[in-house]
Amino acid sequence: MKLTLTTLCLFLSFCSFGQREFPDDFRKGGIEVNSQLTDLSLYSLDSVQFNSSDLKNKVTVINYWFVGCGGCRQEEEFMKEITEYFREEEKVQFISITPSTSEEVKEYFQKHGDFGFPVYPAGGFKQVKKTFSVKTFPHTQIVVDGTIVENLQIPIARAEWKDWLIDEIKEELVKLE
Repeated sequence: MKLTLTTLCLFLSFCSFGQREFPDDFRKGGIEVNSQLTDLSLYSLDSVQFNSSDLKNKVTVINYWFVGCGGCRQEEEFMKEITEYFREEEKVQFISITPSTSEEVKEYFQKHGDFGFPVYPAGGFKQVKKTFSVKTFPHTQIVVDGTIVENLQIPIARAEWKDWLIDEIKEELVKLE
């Protein structure tokens, strides 16, 4: 009886993902929701600068990852699909921030291909933790007009989670307009 009840509870908790909601356990960490991202200045692998001003009037999805992260690898194809979904939408942008070095990222991309959006090496794990309060990877934030509206600490590695993220971006896009 105890095993059946435990199995039922586990089943129901997994089914809750079908409702396209993330439990609060996956929303902890990172800079707090409703906080502004200020004093942001990063340089991509191609030496293109990204500043806080680039967040203005945009929905920005920030994906934190590193070379060698298993969960990060799991979500790559889903993140590529999400990026492709919004490719023509000028008010939506995707960036990636990594503690990995430029050399590590370039070597990784030679083997596995890139993500389809800019990658910004951020000077190591300590720097990412200090600047962005990100302690676990992968980590995804939705930022609207410079304000963090969502923090997710889970690989976007299931179709329903991908669909949830697309819907969230679309909702934020409507609010922005």
